[in-house]
Amino acid sequence: MPGNRFFYALRPSPLARNLIGVQRDQLGLAETIVENDRLHITLGITEDYARQPYAEMKRLIEIGEQVSAAPVPVRLDRVSAGNETIALKPSRRIDALAELGRKLQDGLRHAGLLRGAWDFHPHVTLLYRKGRPFTRTIEPIGWDATDFVLIHSILGAHRHIELGRWPLVDRQGGFGF
Repeated sequence: MPGNRFFYALRPSPLARNLIGVQRDQLGLAETIVENDRLHITLGITEDYARQPYAEMKRLIEIGEQVSAAPVPVRLDRVSAGNETIALKPSRRIDALAELGRKLQDGLRHAGLLRGAWDFHPHVTLLYRKGRPFTRTIEPIGWDATDFVLIHSILGAHRHIELGRWPLVDRQGGFGF
C-alpha cells in the first residue's frame, strides 16, 4: 500500500522548469530522475501516513489559506551533490524564501504536523543516485514565485496531486488593510 506525504512547495515557472530539466539531463548521473512536472522547492513537510489523513489534509489547507507573503524571487546557481541526491541550490540566502518557509513551518508546527527533525534548506532535487559529493556553480536559473502549493505525494507511485494553491501578493503600498 503506497504511503502519503504532504508538503508545501514553490514550483518553478515553465521556463525555469525546462532550464532546470536541461541542467539535470546534462549531469547524466541518474539512477532515478525527478521529472520536470515534479520539480519543486519544499517549504514545509509532514510525516508520512499509511492512509489518507482527511482531518490533517483539511488542516493543511487551512494553514495555506492563512499565510500571507510577497512574491519570492528565486535564484538557483549551484549544483550540489550529496551521497544519494543531486540538487540545485541558491548560493545566498533568499530572505523572502526563508520568511515564507518560516511561516508555513510555524503553521505546521503549531498544528503538530511538521515532520520531526526536518530543517528547511532550499533546493530543487534533480535526481537520485549513489556517488561522491560535489558542488559547482552554474549559470543562474531564476523565476519570481507568485504562488505556493500544497502537494499530496503518493509514495512509491511518483505522483504529486495539487491540493491547494495560494497567491503570493505584495501588500506594501496598499490601502493599509
